Amino acid sequence: MDDYIFFSKSNWNEAPRLRHQVAGLIRNFGGRIRFCQKPFFVWQSGLHKENTRIDKDLTVARTRQLIHHQLRVFSILRWFNAFVEKRSIRALFKENLPLNSVIINFNYDYYFLRDIFPNNKIITIINDDFVAQAKLFSGAHAKKSLGMTCASSDLVLAVSYPLMKQVSEWCSPELFFPWADVEYRQPLAGNERNAVLLWAHIDARVDFDLLELSISARPDVVFYLVGPQAENIKNRLSAIELAANVVIIPSAKLDELPLEKFFAAIIPYKKHVADIEAVTMSNKSLQLMSRGLPIVTHGMPSFYEHPAIFKADNVDEFLTGLDHLRNRFFDLQDSIKSMVSENQPKNRFDFLKNLISRVETRN
Repeated sequence: MDDYIFFSKSNWNEAPRLRHQVAGLIRNFGGRIRFCQKPFFVWQSGLHKENTRIDKDLTVARTRQLIHHQLRVFSILRWFNAFVEKRSIRALFKENLPLNSVIINFNYDYYFLRDIFPNNKIITIINDDFVAQAKLFSGAHAKKSLGMTCASSDLVLAVSYPLMKQVSEWCSPELFFPWADVEYRQPLAGNERNAVLLWAHIDARVDFDLLELSISARPDVVFYLVGPQAENIKNRLSAIELAANVVIIPSAKLDELPLEKFFAAIIPYKKHVADIEAVTMSNKSLQLMSRGLPIVTHGMPSFYEHPAIFKADNVDEFLTGLDHLRNRFFDLQDSIKSMVSENQPKNRFDFLKNLISRVETRN
C-alpha cells in the first residue's frame, strides 16, 4: 500500500474540495493517507489528539502555525512562522520521518517542506489564485511564497490554464483537471425538460443581477438554486424566491434532484474577479456532465472549450446559451458521453501515478 501525506488549509470534515477528492481518489485505489488539516495557532487550545484514526487507510492530523498566511507580509514573519510550523510537523512525526511517503501539498506557502522531507517526492497542487486572494500589498508576499513553494517542489500541478501560466515563472507545471464521480448516464427521453440547475455553494461570487434578469426574461424556464447559502446573500435569494419560476433548495445531493427536468446546469459568476477568471474546469462540472447536463457559464473566460459548454459574457449571451442548450440537449449527448468517459477516476489516478513515477527520488 502506497503512503501519502497531505498538507492542507482545509479541515477533513469540511465540504469536499479538490484536496478531499484527491485523497478519496488515492484511497479508492489502495493508497493510505495522513491528512494534515488546517493548523491551529500556537495560542489556541484543544489540540489533544494530534493524530486521529478515521479508517484503516486514513489518519487525520493537525499541526501548529504562528501567523495567519495573509499576514506574513515580510520575510522575517515568514521565517518565524516557518520555524514554528517545521517544529510542529517534525513533532507530529516524532523525528521518524516516512522516507517513502509521497507528499501532496495544497498550501501555496509551504516552501519549507523540503527542509523537513529532504528525500521525499513533493507534489504541490495549485487550485486557487492565491495571489489574487491576498488582501495586502497587492499580493506581493503571496507571490513570493508561491514562487518558493513551486521551486522547491518536485512536481507542480495546476487546475487551470491561467494558474499554469502564473506558476510557469518558477516551474514546469502539469494540468490537472477534476474528474467525474460516476460513469455517464443517458438522460431519459420523453420528459419535458424546462429547468436549469445552479448546484453550488451560493455566495457573493454569484452574479445575482444576471440571474434576476435571466429569470425575468425566461418565465417558461424553472431555475433551481441548490446548495448551502452564505449569510450575506440571503436577502438577494429571498427576493429571487418570489418569482414563480424559481425553486430554492438549501442543500441536496445531485441524484436527489429531479434530473429528468433539467436541460442545462448554470454557473453564473460575476465578471472581472481574478480567482473566478482563473477557473478552467470547476470541481462539479464533470459531475453535472456525467448526468448528461450541458453547462452555461458566465464570468469565466478561460473555462474549458467543449460543444456542451456555452461561455457567456453578458445577459444576452447567457440567455442565448440557455436557448441553444435547450434546443440541442439530446444532440449534445454523444459529445458529453465522450468527455465523461475520458475523465473517470481511473483515468485521473493513472495520470497522477504516472506523473509521480516520473519524479526521481532525491538523494
